[in-house]
This record gives sequence, structure tokens and C-alpha cells, in this order.
Amino acid sequence: MLTDTPAPALRRSLAWVGMGQVAYIVLTFLGSVAVARLLTPYDTGVFAIAASTIGLLAIIQAMGLNNFLIREPELTPDLIATTYTVNAMISVLLAMMIVLIGIAGGFFFRDAGVRDVLLVLAVVPIIGQLAFLPNAMLEREGRFRTLALMKTTSTALGLLMTVGFALAGYRYMSLAYSQVGTALVTNLILLVVARRHVSFRFSLTHWASVSRFGAQIFAISGISRMAQRMSDIVLGRLVGLPALGLYSRAASNYNMLWDNIHTIAARVLIVDFAAVHRSGAALRDRYVQASRMLTSVLWPAFLGVAVLAGPLIRIVYGEKWDGAAVPLTLLCLAGVLLSSITMAWEVFIVMGETGRQARLEVSRTIIGFGLFVAGCLHSLEAAALARVGDAMVAQFIYRRHLCRLTGTTPVDLYRVYWSSALLCVPAVAPAVVVMAMWRWSPAVPPAAIVAAIVIGGLGWVVALRQSGHPLWAEVTRLLNRRRAVSA
Repeated sequence: MLTDTPAPALRRSLAWVGMGQVAYIVLTFLGSVAVARLLTPYDTGVFAIAASTIGLLAIIQAMGLNNFLIREPELTPDLIATTYTVNAMISVLLAMMIVLIGIAGGFFFRDAGVRDVLLVLAVVPIIGQLAFLPNAMLEREGRFRTLALMKTTSTALGLLMTVGFALAGYRYMSLAYSQVGTALVTNLILLVVARRHVSFRFSLTHWASVSRFGAQIFAISGISRMAQRMSDIVLGRLVGLPALGLYSRAASNYNMLWDNIHTIAARVLIVDFAAVHRSGAALRDRYVQASRMLTSVLWPAFLGVAVLAGPLIRIVYGEKWDGAAVPLTLLCLAGVLLSSITMAWEVFIVMGETGRQARLEVSRTIIGFGLFVAGCLHSLEAAALARVGDAMVAQFIYRRHLCRLTGTTPVDLYRVYWSSALLCVPAVAPAVVVMAMWRWSPAVPPAAIVAAIVIGGLGWVVALRQSGHPLWAEVTRLLNRRRAVSA
């Protein structure tokens, strides 16, 4: 019988992932500040257009084969070897495509820097293939402590390399060189730590089942990735590389919240959801609990950043990045909408409805991409506003199916949203007051911003405690356990 409290194993996994992500956020933030101070919007735009081009090509990797290994009830040596073989073929093909596009990239974008970045990054897919199996198997086993420690270590080294190359005057190439270095470090660590899972055996025995799963996931996430990368390319062509640099800076700050809280928690929860589903139990309790936890953290965080975007961008990155403030605000508003339909992708996979999700995602992506292109024809801010429209489309498309698959009702979710909305009031109110006092100018003194964040954070904590929120209960349980161990 499932309760509203996470299982001990899930709780430990989330705790380790959380601690690892705190370290990752701090390192990433410090690194992004240093890089923003050392590089210009043009340098960032050159790397962003190259990364978007690779992302567009990398849709062939959007087959989620690591999730196939996580989901399958029984793994045989032939099945594992087949998955590895299919992934290896895709990685080699991607590397070759990046080289070819890199040669032509300088002509298309009329900038040799794009070509140079692409040619260097072509080796990353080959490096990543080496530790594909160890990484997937560690996730299947729920060894998130190991994964969190490795990610923190490789991130720290990667950021040091980025700053080092930037200080040495490599400009946009510093980002490319550091990505290659980070990939090498990460995969070498995985090969050593998870050496019992290392295998270079090739097979195509189960190619039909692996390919069928991969094709469905490709249709789901591949078209979404393609639209996202094409959006960056369109923005760079229609609005300009400096504008793309500003948008990329805003998107990186948005992703710092989304990827380091939602995406990482989702990696843990999909393993738990899969185990619950295999046991024959309903997902209702787990899904409601996950929604309540994630929205209670993400909603106040996104809204707080949305309000303080102008001063935060200026204080951290300097006046030359002021143009990233409005896009950041709009992306954070889209994040609030998207986090309210949390775990949609993972739920469809666990419940075996990837075919239906592929059809839904195609519709959403076509509409969202059309909105973004229309925005690019007007301005950078209009392009960012299109992301809010895309999030609204996702709400309309996915909500009914999420309720059906998880066994929840609209009332269940509305209660979650009401609880999280109440937490936002004390968390965000100080930021609103400070911005109103300075007439919403980006020139707010750092001391006032710090005060708004601290007071808002304390208000959020008090609201958690007073409302008896399950997140407060989890934190209290963790602290009591630490005190008991120390005693």
C-alpha cells in the first residue's frame, strides 16, 4: 500500500541528487559569471549558434536508449549489447554529420568561428559513447549518490577549464575546448567507477524491440529538440548573433533552475514510478506528492527570478547583458506553467504510451515553433513571449492525459496548485516591494536585492512550516536523522 510519504530509498536518492545539484548550481553560477565577464554577447552567440546546430543534428540521438535500459523488467547480455550497438552507430553518424556541417557552417553563417567550434565539438559524441552503458546501469540501480559526486567533480573541472581558456584569450573557443575536456573527464570517471558495467560487445539480436522504443522516443523528444535548435538558428539569422547571445544568457539562467531542480528530480522519480508501475500499483499518490514537492520549490523560484530579473542580470553579468532581463522574465513565467504539468514525459514512458505522446508532441511543437518564428519577426522580447504561448499549449494538450495515466483528478491537482500558490506570496512579495520602490529599474542596489531574497526565503520557510507542507516534514526528518547520527 503506497502512502503519501516517499519510500526511504527514494528519499535517499532525492537527498543525494539534491546535495549534488546544490554544488552543481553554485559551480555553474560562478562559472557563468566569470565567463560572462570575460566574453562578449557576440562570443556567446557564436558558441550558441554552433551548439544549436549540433543540437539540431543530435535529434538522431533522441531515442532515450538509457531509459530503455531503465524501463525493461529483464536485461539479458544480448539486449544490453544490442542497445550499446545501436547507440554507438548513432554516435558515429552524429560525429560525421557535425564535421560535414562544420565545413559548410562558416559559409552559411558568414562566420569562421562557427565552423571552428563545430569541428572541435565533433568528438564529443564519440567520447560520450564510451560510458553509455555504465551511466545507464548506475541510474537503473538507483546509485544517484555516485552519479551526483561524479557530476559535481566533472563540472568543477569543466568550469575551471572554461575560465582558464577564456583568460588565455581563446574567446568563443574556450567554451568548445572546455566541453571536450569535461566530456573526457566525466566518461573516464564513469569507466573507472562503474567498470563492472563496461562492455564493448556488439550485437543486433534485439534490434527490433530497441529500434521500436527508440523510434517512439525519437518522435517525442526528437522533434522537440529539432524545433528548439531551429528556433535558436532562426533567432540568430533574423534578429542577429548578439541577440541570440542575450537570449542564450537568459535561457541558461532559466535552465539553471529547470535542469538542476526539475530535470534531475525527474531522473530519480522515473525510476521510482517505473518500480511502482511494475508492482501493479497506481501512480496517484506518487504523482500528487511529486507535483506538490516540485511546484512548492519551482513556483516561488521562477516567480522570484522573474520579478528580479533586471537587477540580477546587471549585478551578476554587467550592463552589457541588460537585454537578457525581459527574456529571462518571460521564460520564468513559462517555467511556472510547465512545472504545473510536471513529469509528463516520464509518466508516458512508464505507462507505455510513447506512441500517443509522439502524436501529442508533434502538434505542440509545430504550434510552438510557429509562435517563436512569428516572435522573431518582431523582436527578441516577442520571441521569448512565444515560449509562454508554447507552455500554454502544453497545458491544454497534456493535462487530461496526465490525469488519466496517473489516476488523479483535476481537484487533486488544483489543491496542489493552491498550496504552492500560497507559498509564493511570502516568498515573492519582498521582491515586488523592492522593485516597486526603485520603479522597476535594473539599477537596484545589491543590498536591497539580497534583503528581498533573504526575507522572501525566510517567509517561504515559515509558510512551509505553518502549512504542514510535506516538504517541511521531509526536511525535518532529514535533520533529525543527522542529529541522531551526530549524537
